[in-house]
Amino acid sequence: MPKTSRHYLLLFLIFAFSFSYRMLLMHWETYPPGADIGLHESVIYSIVGSGNTNFAYNNYQMGGGLSLTFPGFHIFVSYVIMMTGMPDYLALSTVVSFFSSFIVLCAYLIARVLQGEAAALTVAFLAAISRFDIEMLLWGGFPNVVTLMLMPLAFYLFMQRERFSLLPFLVATTILSGSIFLTHSISAVLFVLITILTAALATIFSRQVGVSRTHALSWVLPLFLGALIVLPFLTEAAGAYQTNASQLKVVMSDIQDALLSTRILPLEYVLPSFICIPLFFLFSREYKKRFFTVPSLLLAVWVAVPLFLTQGYIVGFYTDYNRFLYYVILPAVILIAMAIDHGSSFFAEMVDIYLSVKKRVTTAISSSEYTCGLMPSRSRKTLYACFSLVLLVLAFFAVPIFLTPVQGVTIQSFYQTMNSPEYEAIEWARKNTATDSIFVSDALYGWWFSGFAQRSVISAVDPQYLALAREVGPAEFAKNLLDTDYVIDNGLIQVREDGGYIGRHNPMFLTKLNWTYFPYAFLNFNNAETQITYQVNGNPQSICLDQVPVREMWIENDSKQATIVVKKGNDFINYTQLVSIYQGLNFVNMSITLESQLDYVSLNRIDFTIHSKGRVIGEIERKTIGLLDEGVKAFSQLIFDKRLPNRADWDNEENPGIIELEYYLEKSSKSEIQISVGTYSVTDDLKYYLDKEITEEFFREIIESNLDSPRKGGNLTITAFDYRSAMKNNSVTYVALRDFDLIPKFVKDPVFGLVFINDYVAIFAVKEARLSGAE
Repeated sequence: MPKTSRHYLLLFLIFAFSFSYRMLLMHWETYPPGADIGLHESVIYSIVGSGNTNFAYNNYQMGGGLSLTFPGFHIFVSYVIMMTGMPDYLALSTVVSFFSSFIVLCAYLIARVLQGEAAALTVAFLAAISRFDIEMLLWGGFPNVVTLMLMPLAFYLFMQRERFSLLPFLVATTILSGSIFLTHSISAVLFVLITILTAALATIFSRQVGVSRTHALSWVLPLFLGALIVLPFLTEAAGAYQTNASQLKVVMSDIQDALLSTRILPLEYVLPSFICIPLFFLFSREYKKRFFTVPSLLLAVWVAVPLFLTQGYIVGFYTDYNRFLYYVILPAVILIAMAIDHGSSFFAEMVDIYLSVKKRVTTAISSSEYTCGLMPSRSRKTLYACFSLVLLVLAFFAVPIFLTPVQGVTIQSFYQTMNSPEYEAIEWARKNTATDSIFVSDALYGWWFSGFAQRSVISAVDPQYLALAREVGPAEFAKNLLDTDYVIDNGLIQVREDGGYIGRHNPMFLTKLNWTYFPYAFLNFNNAETQITYQVNGNPQSICLDQVPVREMWIENDSKQATIVVKKGNDFINYTQLVSIYQGLNFVNMSITLESQLDYVSLNRIDFTIHSKGRVIGEIERKTIGLLDEGVKAFSQLIFDKRLPNRADWDNEENPGIIELEYYLEKSSKSEIQISVGTYSVTDDLKYYLDKEITEEFFREIIESNLDSPRKGGNLTITAFDYRSAMKNNSVTYVALRDFDLIPKFVKDPVFGLVFINDYVAIFAVKEARLSGAE
């Protein structure tokens, strides 16, 4: 077989392995992993299902509305589905696996220009096992995967400009540019920046690079032509971005703070990657006999632009900074292949020289059959192949950007969202609910549900994964609804109350930490662990609070305060709990009234169990208790304003965060308890945490100060969440629940009715007549 044919056969085998590997991981557990596949399905059906050509609108995502998902990939897949009749999720996974595998061929073409055939095959194999585009497949970033293939293909044509006449070059690169602009926004921005910056540098340093200024400038023209052919969509997208930007001013702090809390790449992770840039020029000197060439300049800019953008928050540019690392991987793979090729050539040459010298010496001394038979088989090419194989294996297992099969299955399982019972619930909803139904579900399941059930779904997505201002409010609503019944927040402290249908967080107090957007659940009461003892005609009775039926629940709020009211009662006792939050105070008032309903019923005692993330740091004569979570530098304090507990116990070695409070009610007919609960961030100055005595002395002063005058903060706006009014405002008709620990919360609440359940999903219908608040 000719040498060229063998190379192409090997390249085809690498490509076939790449596609098979990706499809195997995508369907390891039947359904493709990742939640975003449902988002892509919702885009497809928003376009083709209703004949809607408004690409900036999604009928199903986050209740339906403005969408900034670029539709190039979805238009392509919709044609594949219509022509083949494949199941939608199979068509999506197959198409994107092909595009991901084509990255192997693009990497091969670029490397062949830089290094030659042998090194290009090494690059192809490394690209086939590259972790980052595979991981993007597994979490569902399909349009991004497509542009990760289109961008290097366009760059290859730019580097090979002299091999084409002007018209074929412009046609090919214009189509590629337009496809990138139509498929993924971040990729489009990076593609334009890298191309223009490379062309500008090549023009400025044309003599050093060895190209004409006309050659470099011809790279820029396809960008304008590509934008022109998709101009109607870009105009529509620009209007959508403008609308979103005007809305974003109101909620930007939520998305921005969440991004800064979770998606920043520290400089110590990014700076080492800049080492790649000079290495491209050094290897260019090795392979092309000059430091500055078009390929070396392009690869250097290709790495530099996304790395600089990872620190975009410094200049007020907010996005998911982790995404930029995906664009660095292919140049990094090419660099690793250069190192393997260069290292293999060097070691092969050294060993070949050593063996040649040894052969001459050995031949002069002895002409044994063993020596003479062994030496001729040692060619430099064979040695090169052996060293390349060894270095490839080392890179495969030692360099974290490559993916072993075991790691692939692990990552696939990590991102796996769907199974047959969960898909069964989606199919049930598609067949048995009205097309205008609005569902609420968790973040991952909600994306799948909206796309494959073809129903409008409000998903409980964290702000750092949102790009649209309109999505922030609905996402927060969904998170609250799936977690609790009531939330009050004054910007300093947050309270979450599960109401009376489930004994869990009754209530929960959350700290607003200094260093993260997300509040920290510090301590909570629990109805299931609150025990009431009373006598009926002298006979002792005992009941846990979660077993006492709910009579009424509601929330009252204005600009100065908000109060959650929960009333419970049975034939003998009534229990009323009011939790009030005030503007500018980080202490909450919790007021409890327990009273008998009949003359022959008397109250004996009530015991509370409090779960806390901190340890008791100090107490003063049963008037107050301070708690500290040193790990997150959060402090909490309980102040017993009305009726001191008869006993407070927290000396529990197995569960140091548990506090037990006992109140003896002395056979009264009515008793009132008031507790002020505060929690907030404290100093992270290490001098206050050097030893236990220093820490306790520092916090004792804080505890005493709060007893005299509770700590105050700014006059931030009070926000309140009432699950019934929120569902009414969002026109919710169903809730799809996967957290079975919350089943009692919905089953016992007359607002909801169970309409579907299997081992993984429960679907509840919302009874509109009950949303007014009547029990």
